[in-house]
Amino acid sequence: MDRIYERSFDWNEWFIIISLIVLLLLIWVTPKIFSFLEGLNYFVYGISIGMFYDHTISIPPWDFYDVNDSSAYQGIDFISYIMYGPYSYFFIYIYKKLKINGIMNLAYILIWTAFSLLMEWFTVKIGIFHFDKGYKMYWSIPIYMAVQSIQILLHHKVKQDHKISSL
Repeated sequence: MDRIYERSFDWNEWFIIISLIVLLLLIWVTPKIFSFLEGLNYFVYGISIGMFYDHTISIPPWDFYDVNDSSAYQGIDFISYIMYGPYSYFFIYIYKKLKINGIMNLAYILIWTAFSLLMEWFTVKIGIFHFDKGYKMYWSIPIYMAVQSIQILLHHKVKQDHKISSL
């Protein structure tokens, strides 16, 4: 049976739409430091990871939490997955701008993990996520750390392949 949390268009939907618009505008106005394909790669990585985890641990057999107004998949759910794209893009954008390396990789990942947890807490408060099925927010810590570490490795692989293909 589908669980209904609310039927109105309110803060959770507005947050998703406004965040997506603002973040896309930020991508548009920030200086371009990636090729179109490289930037798209980082953007799609975020969408793919968000969809992968939400469609892995928020559906049976685990079914630990629900997203948005209903446990059934809705159109706003798809838009909420697109919202992960700009965050993923800016994760690497800032990483590259700050020229993070060495032990600072760990610090950077820990800072972004803390930011991600703060955003997750906020989205629970406004009704995007409903953790009333047993999910504990601290379970997200290793997920964020792994996803961010893999994205940094992906970034370095893309840079390495770009150097090789430029020769």
